[in-house]
Amino acid sequence: MAMEGGVAELREAHRLTGHTDRVWSLAWNPSPGAAGAGPVLASCGGDKAVRIWKRAADGSWQCSDVLEDTHNRTVRSCAWSPDGKLLATASFDSTTAIWEYSGGDFECVATLEGHENEVKSVSWSASGSLLATCSRDKSVWIWEMQPGNDFECVAVLQRHTQDVKMVQWHPILDVLVSVSYDNSIRVWADDGDDEWHCVQTLTEADNCGHSSTVWALSFNQKGDRMVTCSDDCTLKIWDTSADLSQPKTGGNHESWQHLSTLTGYHGRTIFSAYWSSEDIIASGAGDDAICLFTEDKSSMAEGPSYRLILKKEKAHDMDINCVRWCPQDPRMLASASDDGTVKLWELRGNALD
Repeated sequence: MAMEGGVAELREAHRLTGHTDRVWSLAWNPSPGAAGAGPVLASCGGDKAVRIWKRAADGSWQCSDVLEDTHNRTVRSCAWSPDGKLLATASFDSTTAIWEYSGGDFECVATLEGHENEVKSVSWSASGSLLATCSRDKSVWIWEMQPGNDFECVAVLQRHTQDVKMVQWHPILDVLVSVSYDNSIRVWADDGDDEWHCVQTLTEADNCGHSSTVWALSFNQKGDRMVTCSDDCTLKIWDTSADLSQPKTGGNHESWQHLSTLTGYHGRTIFSAYWSSEDIIASGAGDDAICLFTEDKSSMAEGPSYRLILKKEKAHDMDINCVRWCPQDPRMLASASDDGTVKLWELRGNALD
């Protein structure tokens, strides 16, 4: 696809096979030095397994570990702790497992129980001291990590009226965002007395929100913008006026406002959106396509807007469930699909010019 300043191309660099069912979720290790040199990717899926992928000396990608026999149903979500030493996996068996990499092997060191049914998503806070999970039971749980890999539930948040699809911590603040089958986006914060409250709800009626299930969200690196994606085939960009220079005391956590809606780019449900450190948003959808967007700096007169860099049709043979940029290589994108594969893509060209 031609664009000003050159041509952008998303080239399939590697195809990772091994899962025997759909692949639901991906997570790049943010500090892979803990688990070996070079980028490390975790994938999980309907085969009840988690796979760890590493780049070999010759540049090829190999599955170094298969974590199985702990979950007895689909593993829906996985997330690394900020220090890269722990991996959390959330399953339809209603549990979340915590894995530690030590001595060259992964060991399940804790199992978090409490949700009534399928756990859909898991996320670590920026400090690594808090973990959030959400479930089809309509609840969001916040867990505090204790010494010795012990986890204590410190809050059960029950404001959603339907299945909660995803939770994600803010990259700087101890603020949590959840999205749901009830079409809403909820922002949660601690009141200072260790009581967690919903401080903002973003809906279609009141905030130009989504008209159908919200599947996923992602923050930009600075934490002043958020992208959400939905069954309504749109991506929405949100902006906050919160004081991010005061992570602990900064107020205004309830100040998210609708900035822009990206519509007409995907023909079916958008299941995943992810913001790169270079401010490129990737989206993956039920139309088997991946789209990349960036802010259009040329049209600031009407306020911030976003433009399509490229659309990769038929990126997978079936629905794309997850897209994730690599933190160590911001031009490498991983995607996961119902077709059972994980693909690694290289973004080439002057995409940001």
